[in-house]
This record gives sequence, structure tokens and C-alpha cells, in this order.
Amino acid sequence: MFEDIVETVREPLIVLDADLRVLSANRSFYKSFRVTAEETIGNLIYDLGNRQWDIPPLRKLLEDILPKNNKFDDYEVEHIFSNIGHKIMLLNARRITHKEIGSQMILLAVEDVTKVRKLERERKNILSMFAHDMKNPAVTSEGFLSRLLLGKIGALTPEQQDYLEIIHSELNKLSELISDFLQFSRFEAMEYTPVLAPFNMEEEIQKNVEAEKVEAEKKELRIMLEHPQGPPPVVNADVVMVNRVIRNLLVNAIKYTNPGGAVTIKISDRGNELLVSVVDTGVGIPEGQLPYIFDAFYRAGNSKGSGLGLCIAKGIIEGHGGRIWAESSPSQGSTFIFSLPKHENG
Repeated sequence: MFEDIVETVREPLIVLDADLRVLSANRSFYKSFRVTAEETIGNLIYDLGNRQWDIPPLRKLLEDILPKNNKFDDYEVEHIFSNIGHKIMLLNARRITHKEIGSQMILLAVEDVTKVRKLERERKNILSMFAHDMKNPAVTSEGFLSRLLLGKIGALTPEQQDYLEIIHSELNKLSELISDFLQFSRFEAMEYTPVLAPFNMEEEIQKNVEAEKVEAEKKELRIMLEHPQGPPPVVNADVVMVNRVIRNLLVNAIKYTNPGGAVTIKISDRGNELLVSVVDTGVGIPEGQLPYIFDAFYRAGNSKGSGLGLCIAKGIIEGHGGRIWAESSPSQGSTFIFSLPKHENG
């Protein structure tokens, strides 16, 4: 009965005894790895093929399953297998009991994720190349356009000046989108490492507020900064990147707050971490959309832009070992909070 169940499973399965020798395998295992029962049954798992399973961390995981009743999920193995070439496999293991003979065994399931992983890598490479290839012509075009606007090529009529300024504005938006794509591609490739330096949170927030004051005044918004008593809180952080997070949250708060409303930025010293909250009295985020707002390319409602701003902010904060999340109710405003750990960063 047990063997029949194993045989009906479509993904490769092998059953190991307490010594990690192969007791049985299903047809999918033999077909996927192009091996025979004679090459498999009775052998230690480490001796199969060209010893592709002989990996010290995997050995430790397998050896702990029966005595400690452990399990493991999605352990990734990338190897050149003897009969099938380069593959990426996910391994899942559980302790099982053969009721008919009362024996403890290990069931090991194997999933071939080679195609999925290759597609993921290709997507990341394409995204990065796409952004790089677009940036060069955008920068070149902006340079020539700036010369026209400065009258370097001759005087412009008022109408020409207006048209060129519109083109220049739209080109700036394109450059910002490309920069988002480039930054996102770095996070996708896990190439981001924070460049740590002393970061005065209160001072940097104040700079960002000053930079966005014009936009806030257009909507008659009040921007308030609340900070803890005592010396200004300082952590070690990537100054450029954390400023990008602050600016993103502040710009969004101003954008989605109705005229006459308020945006409040709160700094809280929580001992081991520093919390920054950006609270607005804006339109809020529907409950059904809240779980997805930090996903790449997700744009809530009719929002414009790349859909990467919050995703990049999440990558930056998590790259520091911190957290970022949001709380919101429709028509009652939103609160975006991020933390930076003080015990790790200084």
C-alpha cells in the first residue's frame, strides 16, 4: 500500500532508511534522473550519480530527521548531474512510519525548478539591460534640450519655449522611471549593501520637508515634525538611500492628502530601534489593496509612476535590517512606518 502511494506521485520521490540508504524510488525519480533501480536501491544517497547529493549542510539536515523528528523544505541544490546536466532542484524531507513493519524512514521529494530559476535570472538581466539602454539616450536628449532652453542655439519664441519646457518636464519623469528600474534591478540581483555613515534622522527629515515645502504649500498642507526629547537620534545608515525612503514617503503623503490637510512625521526612539512614522490625513488605502502596496509594479487605484517606489523603500530598509509597513483606512488617511535597528547600526 505504501509503495503504491509513492508510485502515484508525479514528482520524483525516494525513501531512505535510518542509514540514509535508498529503500525505494518512484518511476518519476528514475525517469527524471535517467537512472535504473540497480543503480539506486541499496546505495547511500551520497553515492548516487556523481555524488551530487554529498553536500555537508544537506548531510546534516538528513541525519537530524529521524533522531530529532526534524523536517526541511525547499533546500536548493544546483549541480551538474551525471546523466541530465545542469539542474536546480528543491528538496523537501519528512520522517514517515511504515505501519506494516513499524520502521522509521525518510521521504525525500525532489522538484526540478531549473526552468523557473533560469526565467527569473533572464527576467532580472532583461530588466537591468532595458533600464541601462534607455538611460543613455534619455541623458543625451536632456543635455541637448537644456542647450535649446538656454538659448545656446538661438532665440526661441514663447510658444517654442513652452513646448520645450513641457518636453523637458516629461523627459525628467522618464529619467526618474529609469532610475527606479535601475535601482529595482540591483535589489533583484541582491547587489545592494548599505554604505553606513552617521545619520541624523531629525536633520535629514527637516531637509526633505524643506525640499517639498513648495508642493505642500500649493495644497495648503501643514507639515509637522514630532521628535523625542533629548539629543537628536543618530544611527548608522546609508545616507543617500534612507533619504530616498523619507522623500518617497513624504512625496506620497503630500500627493494623496486633500487640500487643507496635514502630514505629520514622528520620530520615536524605541531603545534598540528608531521608528519613523509618516502620517497623513489623505484618501487612505482600501483594505484589499494594503497587502500588495510594497509589491513591485503594484499601483493602487489610479496612481501614476513606475509602481516601484515603495518596493525600493522596502528593499532599502530591509537591507539595513529594519522593517517597513503601512496602516490605513479609506477616507481616514494612512500611516507609513519604518524602523532602523540601533543595536546593529551603532
